[in-house]
Amino acid sequence: MAELPETILGQLEYFEQHIPVWAADPAAIGLTAAQIADITTFTGAMRISYNNAQAARADSKSKTVLQADALGSMLGLGTALIATIKAFADASGNGPAVFAAAQIDPDNIPAPTDPPVAATGFVTTLANSGAIEIGWKGTTANGTYYTIHRRLDSETDFALIGNASDREFTDATIPAGTPKATYYLVTHRDALESGQSEHITVNLGVSGGIGSLGDTGEASGSMGLAA
Repeated sequence: MAELPETILGQLEYFEQHIPVWAADPAAIGLTAAQIADITTFTGAMRISYNNAQAARADSKSKTVLQADALGSMLGLGTALIATIKAFADASGNGPAVFAAAQIDPDNIPAPTDPPVAATGFVTTLANSGAIEIGWKGTTANGTYYTIHRRLDSETDFALIGNASDREFTDATIPAGTPKATYYLVTHRDALESGQSEHITVNLGVSGGIGSLGDTGEASGSMGLAA
């Protein structure tokens, strides 16, 4: 299979370019008209599937960014309102009544004022679908959430691709044929945020398979195939 390119798009374009040449005189190269018809059908179906997959990835990325913006706005104002209620309750002299009226458990009201700590202990997994699953260690207490930032091998800057209120995130927007993706996380709580976490570089192998992990000056995650 050394004749074929390594990427999915490259393989698709290879057959799209060669089929007209082969179809000009199949017998001269040992093929039949039926074989040309079959490979033409399969390649056409692959082009449709590829275009649909690319459109789905673009749509998913757009919706993920919108979700991140909406979550950030909601949590930013929401936690500030809870803090305002707590301050009012403390100043009112009748804190239990205020908390009861707001249906807030005073024991669960966030109190920390120090910036949140950056995520650590990253683990990465390549799902059968080609998505990269990222897990990490960190707190989710007091409304803490994480934003995920990614830079593809072909890009110079990091871009926000999503957020997580849990300690895991699935990146299903990796373009086909991407050789490498680098991630970092920022931890958020109220208006406070951590610095960047360590950078995790995932090197993808041939056609989205598993390659080596890590990059010079950047931390590595661990990768395995999802069950």
